[in-house]
Amino acid sequence: MNWIPQAADAAFAAELTQLRLQAGMSRHELAEQLGIQPADVDLSEAGQRRVDVVELFHWCQACGSSLDAFAERMDRRLASASLAAH
Repeated sequence: MNWIPQAADAAFAAELTQLRLQAGMSRHELAEQLGIQPADVDLSEAGQRRVDVVELFHWCQACGSSLDAFAERMDRRLASASLAAH
């Protein structure tokens, strides 16, 4: 799959946001569950803060999802972005 890093970063941030919204959580609620500041959730969802794999695991758990499901959605999102770019 050919994709550009900026597209992957944007897709990752969008997927984080979608995950939280589908769980019906506010940024503040998620931050509280993760033990981080609400501003960190904002920055992560804006693609301005990196999320490591351990934090992603907890983010997924807090939103009632899994790393596998997140990865599958990312694959689909990147494939769609790649097709749209061509």
